[in-house]
Amino acid sequence: MSFLPATRSSLVAAAMALFFAGAVIPADAREARTAAAQKSQRPRIALALGGGGAMGAAHIGVIKVLEELRVPVDCIAGTSMGAVVGAAYATGLDAAALDRIMTSVSWKDTFKSAPREDIPVRRKQLDSIFTLGLEIGIRDDEVLVAKGLIPSQQIENLFKRIVAGARQTNRFADLPIPFRAVATDIESGEMVVIERGDLTQAMRASMAVPGAFAPVEMDNRLLVDGMFVRNLPVDVARESCGDVVIAVSVGNPPPRRGDLKDALSVLGRAASLGTELNERAQLETLGTGDVAVKVVLDGIGSTSFDKIPEAIPIGEAAARKVVGKLARYSLSAPAYAAWRAGLGDLSVAGAERLDEVRIEGTEQVNPDVLRNFITLKPGDAFDPEQASADTTRLVGRGDFDNVDFRATEEDGKNVLIYTVREKSIGTNQLLFDLNMQTDFQGDTRWGIRVDQRRSWVNRLGGEWRNTLQVGQPALLASEFYQPLDEAQRFFVAPRLYYTNSFEDLFVDEQRVARLDVVRYGIAADVGMAFGSWGEWRLGLERGRGDVDVDIGNPLGVSGRHISIGQWRTRFEYDQLDHAVFPTRGSYGLASYYDSRKGLGADDDYRKGQLKWRSVVSYGRNVVEFGLRGGSDFGSNTPVYDQFALGGLNNFSGYQIGALRGRNYVLGGTSFRRRIFDLTGTLGTGVYLGGGVEAGNVYERLDRTSGAGVIWSGSAYFIVDSKLGPLYVGAGYSEGGHLAGYLYIGSSFDVFAR
Repeated sequence: MSFLPATRSSLVAAAMALFFAGAVIPADAREARTAAAQKSQRPRIALALGGGGAMGAAHIGVIKVLEELRVPVDCIAGTSMGAVVGAAYATGLDAAALDRIMTSVSWKDTFKSAPREDIPVRRKQLDSIFTLGLEIGIRDDEVLVAKGLIPSQQIENLFKRIVAGARQTNRFADLPIPFRAVATDIESGEMVVIERGDLTQAMRASMAVPGAFAPVEMDNRLLVDGMFVRNLPVDVARESCGDVVIAVSVGNPPPRRGDLKDALSVLGRAASLGTELNERAQLETLGTGDVAVKVVLDGIGSTSFDKIPEAIPIGEAAARKVVGKLARYSLSAPAYAAWRAGLGDLSVAGAERLDEVRIEGTEQVNPDVLRNFITLKPGDAFDPEQASADTTRLVGRGDFDNVDFRATEEDGKNVLIYTVREKSIGTNQLLFDLNMQTDFQGDTRWGIRVDQRRSWVNRLGGEWRNTLQVGQPALLASEFYQPLDEAQRFFVAPRLYYTNSFEDLFVDEQRVARLDVVRYGIAADVGMAFGSWGEWRLGLERGRGDVDVDIGNPLGVSGRHISIGQWRTRFEYDQLDHAVFPTRGSYGLASYYDSRKGLGADDDYRKGQLKWRSVVSYGRNVVEFGLRGGSDFGSNTPVYDQFALGGLNNFSGYQIGALRGRNYVLGGTSFRRRIFDLTGTLGTGVYLGGGVEAGNVYERLDRTSGAGVIWSGSAYFIVDSKLGPLYVGAGYSEGGHLAGYLYIGSSFDVFAR
């Protein structure tokens, strides 16, 4: 058996079946297409599509008009987004199909590394802490940073779906419409015209904006966006086939002097001049028989992917302004139908059985471990959609910048090859984060945290993590996480730790004392990892510490040395789509601690908590439901280890930590609406929201029992940016309790964190 072509009956239906495999157009179909054009003695028409990021979606509107006028296209050259639209059209997708695809894509998710639901829980625990997203590598005393800020995996998977029929086409001249993509050699500065190879990689290279996306290596050349050398490739299109060139440029109106009022606006304008000038030079080469379609988009920028549905009709309107010139090349209905038929049909491979599944490109990572996370096995029918999901899952592990796949035939065998590109920053990484919180009533805390993470210490994927946090709380810790099998299902995790925290004591909601609590010791866990959705741990801890009165009246609590000896268990479930601002999914946590004198502790006491959080959304609106509770089961927990509540969405009208007791229950719901969008390079958006909570803290420190239910409400303003989350809010609790809050970073606790 082999990946041999089998024809499809309908070009449009086949094109919309996004995840099927493709083959090549027969040579006789290409010859017939050329002969038909020569026989008709019509001019051969080349389509040049310029770059412009999200603005390039306007090309689809222009193509709609070309189809309506029955203007044939004999070859295409594209740059950046023009290469993306051009490649898709070259494979046989019509304008209607392009419109459906481009307007249905969740671009916000496309610019992520992998859906959060698909990454391991251990990585989810990290991204809940390190919201800043700053990660660097250290190798041989060299500091390494990522080559691009935006991950490319989901973009490549999207492109694979769009041009799925061309998966086995190596020469772009063999596509239904011959195609060329333009990129820039970042080393030499030369223009590179890509005519063969992997079509998906060609699309990626042509739109690889430096800094945003990592360069693409093709034929030993490092390629970036073609806008620097030929943002509108008129000459490339003409050389490809064009007696006539239809050139489509997209862009914003030129800025007025009043718009250039600060350093950033001037810098941005200066950066765009080179691209604008090389595009203008290409437009000047157009002759009287050529057609220029100039699409001006006001209020839509290169990163406005959420406005793609608005860009398409603007492109259509621009094409209609030159409809007289375009109509010169219209064909009769029969002639146009014959041209369409002459394009041929991309063929698809049947669902052949795989003889081999291979992993290539590993250096530090053990491929035997990776095989446990690949769902396609020898003997399975090849499924491109399943293979794409495998690449997403592998990237989600955090070891790779990119994972590609291809199905091929070798010596009569069907082989599926996954090619991994290990992270350019290496396996020795530093992660950074900062946080700050204040209630504007005397409690301001901050922290700067650094994690040193050394992965793949051994063949089973052992990982050594060292953590330093200065501020409050202070933390110094070292953990060695060791999987016990190639499936990484079971693990052990010994660790050393030192913590220093302040515990505020309140009476009648007034701060009367602050304890300085130091703990240090050793702990060890055994556990199970449940894929991407859960983790269970069971462990022992032994340590010592000190509790000192820092300020105020300690309510009879005197300074003391403490001994720690306890066993504990913890189960965590996490299927939220975002660590801090989820729009869907659920989170659950069950934990239990049992301090025993027999294990070396000063006191026998127990402490358990249950937490649950569910999130749903509709449009720009997000609703969260939370329920949590904790108890010491009547075991008289020490003051410094009791539950401390208070803060935004945590009995919002009370100061942070103002309610301290041995038992509590809290439930609530919150609502937020995204009022402004941020681009993928800046964050997700700006929100307004509020919430309602009900619950109580029982057997409190101030000897009150906590009768009845405390109702609380809150309102807040949120920014989810690449620099981390920011919250400004106010809360009210019945009884006249009012508090304000400012949170920056990962210190914020929403119901279950």
